[in-house]
Amino acid sequence: MNRAPTHRENVLELTKQLIGIESHRLADGREARIGSFLSDWFAKRGIAVELQPVLDGRANVIARVRGGDGPSLMLCGHIDTVPAGDMFDAFTPRVEDGVLWGRGACDMKGAVAAMACALAETHRAIAVGGPALAGDLVFVGTVDEETGGLGVKAVIDGGLGADFAVVGEPTSLRVALAHKGACFARVTLTGRGAHGSCPEEGISAVSYAAKIVRAVEEELRPRLAARTHPLLGSSTVSVGRVCGGTQPNIVAETCEIDIDRRMVPGDTDPLTELQTLVKCVCGGVDGLAYEVVEMPMTSVVPHTPLETAACSPVAEAALAAVAQAAGSPGPPAPVGVTYWTDGSHLADHGIDTIVLGPGDIADAHGPRDRVEVGELERSPDVYRAIASRLLRTSG
Repeated sequence: MNRAPTHRENVLELTKQLIGIESHRLADGREARIGSFLSDWFAKRGIAVELQPVLDGRANVIARVRGGDGPSLMLCGHIDTVPAGDMFDAFTPRVEDGVLWGRGACDMKGAVAAMACALAETHRAIAVGGPALAGDLVFVGTVDEETGGLGVKAVIDGGLGADFAVVGEPTSLRVALAHKGACFARVTLTGRGAHGSCPEEGISAVSYAAKIVRAVEEELRPRLAARTHPLLGSSTVSVGRVCGGTQPNIVAETCEIDIDRRMVPGDTDPLTELQTLVKCVCGGVDGLAYEVVEMPMTSVVPHTPLETAACSPVAEAALAAVAQAAGSPGPPAPVGVTYWTDGSHLADHGIDTIVLGPGDIADAHGPRDRVEVGELERSPDVYRAIASRLLRTSG
C-alpha cells in the first residue's frame, strides 16, 4: 500500500493540552470541556465529528474518516481520568529526561492523543492523493470509564458498530489479547443491637463480617487460585472495605463489606459464588439478616473478561504493526492485562477487540502518572499501521 506524504501531528503537544484539561469525577462538568476541545480539534482538520450525549452534559467524542463498504476499525480511548490524588501539579504537564508527567499521561490521554493524531494523519494523507480506505476509521473518546462505563454503553446502545477495535489502555505498546473481568460486591449485614456490657443480648453484624472475611481469605481465595489463564494468571478476590457499628459500647447492628472479585475468561457467576459463601456463614442465624449485591460500578455495564484469539485479523495486524514500529524481525509475544477496559463491552457485542497503548499501567492512578515520550511518539504510527493492514483497498 503506497503512502502519500502526510503532515505529522504533534502528539506530545496534544497530550499536554489534554492533560491540562481536568476531566475527572470532581471536575466541574467532568468530561464536558475535554469533549468540546477534541470536537473542535477534529473539526479544524476537516474531520467529521460529533458529540454523543451520555449524561448531564457529558458526551462521547466520535470522529470518522470514511472509506468504502469494507471492514471498519474503531480506535477507542476514554477521556476521563481519576482525580489528582497525591500527584503534585497533576494538571500541569512537564517533560523531564524524556518522560511526560501529568494526570492521564499514562491512563490514558497519551493514547487518546495518539489515536486522534493517527486519524488526522490518515485523513490528510487521503486528501492529498493517498489511497482511500476500504472501510471507515473511527475514533471514539468515551466518558465514564473510570466510574462505571456509561460511555461505552452509549456507544453500543447508539448503534455504533465496527468490525475491529483497538482500546488504547497502557500496555507499554505490547498487544494485549485478554483482560480480567470485575465484579464489585457489597455484603450488608443487619444484626441486633444491645448494650456492650451484655453482648449476649445482641447479634453483632461486625462479628459475622469477620467470619465472612475469614471465609473469603481461607476458602474462596484458594479456590480461585486454581482458575488460571495463560496470559492473566488466576482469578482473585480482595476485601477492600469493611464498615460497621457505631461505638464501642454498642453491639454492632449493621456492617458492610465491599469485595473486589476479578475473573479470568471462563470464570462465571462470581456473585452467586459470594452469595453461597455468605449463606454458609450467616444462614439460619436467628436475628441476622444479610444481602449480597453487585455494586452499580460493575453491574450497570457488565465488566466481563476479554479474550481475543491471536489469529484474529485485528490481533495479527496489531502484532505486525508493533514489530514494524520497533524495527524487529518478529513481534513481541502478546500479553494479558489484569485490569478491566471498555474493550470487553465492545467484544461482547461482536467487535473483534485488542488492547494496545503507550505507558505502563503500574504508573496509572498514582503520583507517577507518566509516559515515555519516545513510546508516545511511536504510537500514532502503530495505530496507522494497524488501520493500513485492516482497511487497505484491494488495489
